[in-house]
Amino acid sequence: MRKASERDLMRTVRLETSDFQGITGQLARNLTRNWLIGLYESNPGILAMFRERDLLPYRLMLGWLGEFAGKYVTGAYYVYRLTLDEELYAYIRGFLKELLDCQAEDGYLGPFSRQCRLTGSFSQKPDEVEGTWDAWGHYHIMYGLLLWYEESGEEAYMQAVKKIAGLFLEKYYNPETGRKSLLSMKSPEANLSPIHAFAMLFRLTKERRYLDFALEIEKDLSKEGAGDYIGCALDKLEFYQCPQPRWESLHVIMGLVELYRITGRKYYFQTVEQVFYSILKTDIHNTGAFSTEEQAVGSPFCEGHIETCCVIAYDALAVEVFKLTGNSDILDFLELAHYNACMGAWSPTGRWSTYHTPMAGERHSSVHDITFQCRAGSPELNCCSVNAPRGIGMLSEWAVTQTSSALCINAYEDMDVVTEGGSHIWISGGYPARGKVQITVTHYRGKLALRIPGWSADTTVTIDGAKKQASAGSYFPLDCPGELSFLLELDFSTRYLEGQEDFRGLTSIYRGPILFGTDVSLAGGHNFHALPPLKRGEVEAALSVFLESQIRIPLPCGITLGDFYHLGTTGSQYTTWLKLE
Repeated sequence: MRKASERDLMRTVRLETSDFQGITGQLARNLTRNWLIGLYESNPGILAMFRERDLLPYRLMLGWLGEFAGKYVTGAYYVYRLTLDEELYAYIRGFLKELLDCQAEDGYLGPFSRQCRLTGSFSQKPDEVEGTWDAWGHYHIMYGLLLWYEESGEEAYMQAVKKIAGLFLEKYYNPETGRKSLLSMKSPEANLSPIHAFAMLFRLTKERRYLDFALEIEKDLSKEGAGDYIGCALDKLEFYQCPQPRWESLHVIMGLVELYRITGRKYYFQTVEQVFYSILKTDIHNTGAFSTEEQAVGSPFCEGHIETCCVIAYDALAVEVFKLTGNSDILDFLELAHYNACMGAWSPTGRWSTYHTPMAGERHSSVHDITFQCRAGSPELNCCSVNAPRGIGMLSEWAVTQTSSALCINAYEDMDVVTEGGSHIWISGGYPARGKVQITVTHYRGKLALRIPGWSADTTVTIDGAKKQASAGSYFPLDCPGELSFLLELDFSTRYLEGQEDFRGLTSIYRGPILFGTDVSLAGGHNFHALPPLKRGEVEAALSVFLESQIRIPLPCGITLGDFYHLGTTGSQYTTWLKLE
C-alpha cells in the first residue's frame, strides 16, 4: 500500500470499491478491454526484445524501446487503481511474471546485447552519437515494478528492482570501477531519470546505498550537458531557459520530489515548485497540454507537435506538487488536462491513442504519426501508445484525498465508491456536462472539504434546503455526522481565452472544465476554412445539448460547438480557436 510522507499536505485516498459511471469510467473500461488486456498477444515484441537481445541477427532497435514494458505496466497500474478491474489485475500479474523471466543474471532488464548493457551504445549502431536510453528504460521498469510491489506486496517485484539497482551500483559511481557517471551514456534528460527510482527504493527499503546513488546523480545535474535544474530554478529562471527543457527532464524533477520527502531539504521543494509553476505559466496550451515539439518553449500559443508523453509527465509532476502543497489551483489544471488533453488523446473506443493532439488540425493514431517506432512483433507500440493509459488512470490519484483533518472530494464525475476507511461516496448529476452535482457521503464522521474550482465564480452548496455561498478556488468545509447529502451548484458560465502569437485574433471557449471547438461535421454547411465570426452573446445564451457522452452547443448561425474529447473523432479537421465578435 502506498503511504504518504509526513511532508505531504495531501495524500491519495485509496478506493476499496470503485464505479466511475461517467465518461472517464467508460473510457477506462474501453481502453482496458481494447488495449491493456491482450496487448502482449497482439504485440509480443514488447517482451521478445528482452528474450532475444543476444541472438543474431540483432533486432532492429531504437535507443528507447526498452521503455515500452515499463510504461505499459505503469499505465495499467493507474487504470487499475481507478477501476479495480480484477481481470486487468490478473492479466498484468501474468505479464509481470513473463517480464521478470527476461531478467539477466546480473540484473539487466533491457533489450540490448550483453556487451552493450548500460553502456550507452548498441551493437546495431556502434557509432551512434546519442547512444541508448538504457538507463531510462530501466527507470520505467523499476518505477512500474515498485508501484505493483506496493499494490500487491509481491516480493518478486522488489527483488527484481533490487537486482537492477545492484547492476547500476556496480557500473556507476563505484570507486572500484572508476566512478563512471551516468552522464557517459549521453541523453542526460532521460538517462539521469533513475534518480527517481532510487529515491523511491530508499523510501521503501531504508537501505542507505540507494539514497547515496540518487545523491550522486544529483551532483551530475549541474555538470555540463545536464539540465542544471536546481541552479536554474533557484535563480528563478523559467524552465524553458534551462539547458534541458525537454519533457523527459520532468521524471528527473520527480526524483527531487522524493528526495525532498526523504530529507526535507528546502532547495528540493523550491526547485520542484519553480519548475512546475514556470511551465504552468509559460507552456500550457488551451487544452491543458504541455509541450511544443516535445519541450518547453516559453509560449503556449505556437503551432507544433503536442506529445502525449509530455502531457502525462507534467500531469504526474502536478499530482506530486499538489500532494506537497494542497494548492487547489493545481486541481484546476489537472481537471482541465484530464478532460481535454488526456481524454482527447484517446479514441472513445479505447482502441488507439495519439502521439500529437493538436489545438487545431486532425487527430491521428500514434501508430500513424510515429510509425518509425513500430517494429516487427510490436506494430502498435511506441512511446505514447504505452503511456497514454496513465493519463486517464491518474484521476485515481486526486479524485479523493485526505489532509490531517478532512476528507477532500475533488472530482465530481458520477461515481459510487467506498474508500479504504469504509466511507461511501455517491455522486450524480452528469458532470462535467452539467454543473448541478448531488453528493451523498455515508459511514464517515468528521470534516469534509469540497473543492470549489477557480473557474466557478458563483457556487452554492445546499444542505436541507439552506443555501450557502462558496468561494472560487478554495475548499468549502462541511461537518459530516456520519451521513450527509447536499447539492453543489457550479457556475458553468461561458469563459474565454484570447489567443496570441500564432492564434492572435482568435478565441477559445470553455464551460466548466471543458474546452469547446468545432469540426467539419459540426460546421453547419459553412466552409470550415472560412467560418463566420461567432457572436459572444449568442454563444453565452446557447444551451448545452447532451448526446450520449458528447456535449454540444448549437448556435443560431448553424455552427455547433462540441467538446474537445469528441472533436474530429471521425477523422475530420477541427479547431479550438475561433473568431468571435
